[in-house]
Amino acid sequence: MDMSNKTEGIIAIFAAFFVLLSAMLDPKISAGLAIVFLVLLAAYKLYQSKRK
Repeated sequence: MDMSNKTEGIIAIFAAFFVLLSAMLDPKISAGLAIVFLVLLAAYKLYQSKRK
């Protein structure tokens, strides 16, 4: 099942919003979450490209 660009954008916006909200609590946690979200998105995209 392919993820549409719209769905991908919504997930990216949600992740960015979550990271920004966590920045109010602790910048180190926010940076860690941003890296985790980026790695997960990259892994998912790589998985999708290998699957095709």
